Amino acid sequence: MSTPARARFPSAVVATTIASLAFLATGAVIVRGLAEVRNASDVINVTGSARRSITSDLAVWTFTVRSASDDSLQEAYREFQTAQPAVERFLKTQRFGTGELRREPVSAGPETYTVVETIGGENEEIQRTRYVVSQAYRVQTGDIGRVQAAVNAATSAFVEASTDGVSVEAGDISYLYTNLADMRLTLLKEASQDAQRRAQAIAQSAGNEVGAVKNARMGVFQITPRFQTSVEDSGSYDTTSLEKDVTAVVEIDFVVK
Repeated sequence: MSTPARARFPSAVVATTIASLAFLATGAVIVRGLAEVRNASDVINVTGSARRSITSDLAVWTFTVRSASDDSLQEAYREFQTAQPAVERFLKTQRFGTGELRREPVSAGPETYTVVETIGGENEEIQRTRYVVSQAYRVQTGDIGRVQAAVNAATSAFVEASTDGVSVEAGDISYLYTNLADMRLTLLKEASQDAQRRAQAIAQSAGNEVGAVKNARMGVFQITPRFQTSVEDSGSYDTTSLEKDVTAVVEIDFVVK
């Protein structure tokens, strides 16, 4: 027996109603999803920085004793030996420990150099050979004051060591900081916090809030003499000054809610 049309009608209405509600619900999810995607594409780009002052805790100083002879390697070595007593006396008075002073192996051999001579009214470059013997010394210690005192005392000692054919070439002190790795981590955290504060200030001025980090890029570190503002694109590491500033920069994209 067939079902009356009147009985089928409520079922059709219910089915149509359910389908309509399902469509509207689906539409609501789609609209909400589009809104979230659109909001997620709204980002604010800010740069944060952090700076701390440090005092170097390691000093490195090098000097080289060098002798040269145009005659022979044996002559150069004899002259080199005449300078050794004065150098060793100087090092003994400074009392550098075994772990603080390193003597590099003695280097000996011919060296070619160029001179310009006038021959037949014309200037010509002439290749010549001389024989060189040298030895480098490296002082490395956390007692920075002692290294500075040694450099000041070195002038008279090196004058004594320098004779005909022998020279002592001293470099400047390099000032280093041994805890730089930990300092970098600290500065990165502080620079990121600075970027977030800046982003929040900008977003709040427009009635928005800052959300999650979308992208983050670490800039180069700048280690400069204290209070110096010059920077380099590739970063810098000053070794000439005892007192330094370390600066870290980060660039972060925050999602705006």
